Amino acid sequence: MALPKSELEQADAKVFEHAAVISNSEVATILGEYMRQRREEKPTFQPQPLVQKTLEYVQKFNCGPNPEAVQAMRNYMESFGLKPFEWGLIANLMPADTDEATKLIPSLVDNPEDPPEEHRGITAEELDRILAEVQNLRHA
Repeated sequence: MALPKSELEQADAKVFEHAAVISNSEVATILGEYMRQRREEKPTFQPQPLVQKTLEYVQKFNCGPNPEAVQAMRNYMESFGLKPFEWGLIANLMPADTDEATKLIPSLVDNPEDPPEEHRGITAEELDRILAEVQNLRHA
């Protein structure tokens, strides 16, 4: 029997209450290290199919060449006050320009109906600079 919708929403909120947003590159690093350690312990180690498929996926959609570049991306985007989910979406989706970014991530644009204290004031020019720097770091 399924939970009522209101209880399901509360359960979902609790599950992700302390979850951190990480990029595909960070997942690839974590899974790669996990597999390396297991193979050191047991050279014949074979990961579960889901772990292997997840690793292949995040490697395919990797947003950065190395952990240092990915951390630099994160720090740079956070310096503009991007929310963790926005940083994760930019890192994983890699939008080409401001128009694409704001269509994929509507929260990047201040909503005039929101109270003034919720406006972050990220301009299109700043978002262009953020995306350009992310691309530079991605290819560093």
